[in-house]
Amino acid sequence: MARPSVSPRRPRPDKNLFDTEYSLRARLLIALAKDLTALGGDLFELDIPRMAFIGNQSAGKSSLVEAATGIAAPRDSGTCTRCPMQCTVMRSDGPWSCTISLNFLYDEKGNPLKIDREVSFPTIYDPKDVEIWLRRAQAAILMPRANPLDFHNKSVEELKGMQAGMIPFSWNKVEVLVRDPEGANLSFVDLPGIIQHHRADTEVVPFVKKLTERFIKSRNTLIVVTVPMTDDFENQGAFELATHADPEGLRTIGVGTKPDMLTPGNTSALDKWRDILEGTTSNLRHGYYCVKLPSDKEREEGHSRSELEKREKAFFSSTEPWKSLDNQTRLGMRNFVENTSMLLIGLIENNLPNIKKRVDKLLAKDTRLLAQLPELFTADNPIAVILLRVTAFCKTLQGTIGGKQRKDFVRNNRSRHRTWELPGYVPFEATKEIILQHVEHWEDPLIRCFNDISKNTLDLISSLVHDPEYFGRFAELVSFVETVIGREAAALQAQVSDMLRKKFNMENSSPLSTANLDRFNQERSTWLNQIYRNISQPIYSDEHKVMADVHAYFHIASARFIDVVVLCIEEEWHKKLAVRLEESLIEKIPPLPRETLNLLLGEDPKVSKQRNNLIRRIEQLTKIKERLAQYEAQTLEDNEAWGAGLDGLN
Repeated sequence: MARPSVSPRRPRPDKNLFDTEYSLRARLLIALAKDLTALGGDLFELDIPRMAFIGNQSAGKSSLVEAATGIAAPRDSGTCTRCPMQCTVMRSDGPWSCTISLNFLYDEKGNPLKIDREVSFPTIYDPKDVEIWLRRAQAAILMPRANPLDFHNKSVEELKGMQAGMIPFSWNKVEVLVRDPEGANLSFVDLPGIIQHHRADTEVVPFVKKLTERFIKSRNTLIVVTVPMTDDFENQGAFELATHADPEGLRTIGVGTKPDMLTPGNTSALDKWRDILEGTTSNLRHGYYCVKLPSDKEREEGHSRSELEKREKAFFSSTEPWKSLDNQTRLGMRNFVENTSMLLIGLIENNLPNIKKRVDKLLAKDTRLLAQLPELFTADNPIAVILLRVTAFCKTLQGTIGGKQRKDFVRNNRSRHRTWELPGYVPFEATKEIILQHVEHWEDPLIRCFNDISKNTLDLISSLVHDPEYFGRFAELVSFVETVIGREAAALQAQVSDMLRKKFNMENSSPLSTANLDRFNQERSTWLNQIYRNISQPIYSDEHKVMADVHAYFHIASARFIDVVVLCIEEEWHKKLAVRLEESLIEKIPPLPRETLNLLLGEDPKVSKQRNNLIRRIEQLTKIKERLAQYEAQTLEDNEAWGAGLDGLN
């Protein structure tokens, strides 16, 4: 059943009934937004509507926060707020209370923690005790390595004495939940005041700016900018940040403070602010407010909230130009709090469908990604599992080297080195060098040829090792197998290299000979006949005889050398490597203790981390979805009760 739209301007069937229904709905929405944020709303970029209070240092922002919440904020020389303070005020039928907690999400450098931490402070029932507990909470945030419980009994003087050990500012939040029978339903984050310079730490100014920018960038964050009315708000650093985040002024709300500081002689400033508050020159969609906050003396006198409200009303009703404003809803804390509360409540309610849609989308995506991960592997007999994979791996390796499996390996060797076509085994460059130059030039192409072939083989082995069908899904097993393979391959590679070098030395030493004299004479005659083909009875010169002998010998020797190299690489490298790897792996695995074997079959840390992250995200998203469903159920129940109340009035 759709919820009826409620607006403060529409005719009300009964004011008390309407206020009760609206207050309940507002309280439920504020509680929902608070819970969604606590469940990871920022992590999932749900863009939960909220308000952010910003302002230059000493702009009256702390006094505004105090007036909005009814609690006293710490006031020291310099910057009062040194970490974000999330404030939630909910109208409650019970007694007044304030609950403070610490939310540690970042390290000292602002990097997200792997595991966030929430620390609860006591619930306070006397508003006068809140200030000291806020001091203790902020000190605990600013000393993250200390035990937060150690701050529970610290006095103001003791906390001041600990300043030297505190970091200047922090990303982590103090969270404050106020339940107040007279309060408005409101939720906002109070950010440190914007400062222009810091005498002790040059990094503080950009830190505060970056912190503010992070909190006000979301399109559903209402930016409340406090500005002393004695200052030119256009040159305020806080307004510059707000304008950059919200250039069209669609979600920025201006609040002028300290109107009592404008004397009747400040006609230019008074006229300017009057036009702004009337909306004549306002560049903000939600406009500006003007509030007169208690002075330090009034605060010390301990006046009640109602008394301070009376004094504020008396000021505006007796002082020009405020008393003559046509739009009196822009004056006073009550108007500011009630109007911004309704604005925030409406924003939260209107964005619930988008939030729900994003949660469903993220939950479906993460569930799909989790399902795509390999199932968790368990083995009662890890030795058997590993040895079966070793056997399958070696069988595939032998089949690939022999050209029976994965024939692309053989084709790649043929295209690059013609490995299996014996006359062309040596690359073209080497063949050219062998034919045109001396035998001593055979060594370099021989080494390069074997290096290329062995690299191709090791690349093949590496791809098989990382194949999930064999060892790829077990990172520790991959590391173990690669260590064994690396050792065996290096040893065999050295042996084959030495063997090939001996074959080369046999060709590159005296005496030069061949037992294939028939082939030698045939090659010699063929060469001479080509030279003297146009002469019927040639008389061969001594030079041509030498060249014919060289050609014939080189032709026979090169063919012989190619055959020997091919056979050596095939028999001594390829075949023996596959056998040695299988023997070595089978030899080294069974003696390993059970703990090591289980470790070898453990899940890849990257996959395990991904799995744990997805499970954690799914759990959080599920809780968010359940909380949204709980709100919908509460709303449906309240709508029915409200409808019954309306029927009773007719």
